[in-house]
Amino acid sequence: MIYQEFKPSSKLKSIIDSFWLFSDLEKVEDERILPDGCMDIIFNLGNSTSSIPKNTIGISGMMTKFSNESFDENSALFGIRFKSGMLSKFTRFPMFEIKNQTIEASKIIPEFNIETIEKLEEQKSIEQKLQFVELRVCNILNKQKASNDALIFSVIEYILHSSEPVCIKDIARNHFISLRQLERKFKDRVGVTIKEYDRIIRFKKAKKHIKSQPKESLLHIAFNNGYFDHSHLTNEFKRLSGQIPSDFR
Repeated sequence: MIYQEFKPSSKLKSIIDSFWLFSDLEKVEDERILPDGCMDIIFNLGNSTSSIPKNTIGISGMMTKFSNESFDENSALFGIRFKSGMLSKFTRFPMFEIKNQTIEASKIIPEFNIETIEKLEEQKSIEQKLQFVELRVCNILNKQKASNDALIFSVIEYILHSSEPVCIKDIARNHFISLRQLERKFKDRVGVTIKEYDRIIRFKKAKKHIKSQPKESLLHIAFNNGYFDHSHLTNEFKRLSGQIPSDFR
């Protein structure tokens, strides 16, 4: 199995987290995919997977739980991983409708169609593929009307940098918006509720903490990442990953 990640150019680094490439010559059963707070556009350049048919482009909605993906022999996927909420810059489609789903990309963004994947396949090197996809993304983005999602991105940044569970009422009050409006706007553009997003980000932070500090007690890690106790940490890990915290040491 080969998995590689590539950083976007400076003009797209505020929108795209990374480009990635996955390939395998053998059949793979039940590869576990974990929530990461991002959404992906995935180009299938090889044989079918359990969620994306061969020679198609899929959009993977925001995940709130793990999924098990299967890959046929000679699989080859090329992906664009968008930062939280950033895929909404390309469409006004309500992102919560595809939560925990993968759908055909052209249903949401018509420019990501069969012609796009055919041209991508014509690019011989990884560098050429990256250049082609970046150009296509920029062209689509330039056609979109400017959107005023500053509030949503402000809330995302607040959650990303918070070490404690967020208080949604406080966020609404601090941004001078009703709780109902805030919840609706956030779910529409990010794909999940604020509470669900906060849970995903705290899981992601705790998982990284466990990997980087394998000798630190899980109770201490739980407290440092906004969990009430070790039991709370364990239950959240089981919910999102199907595994217990110590599995990530």
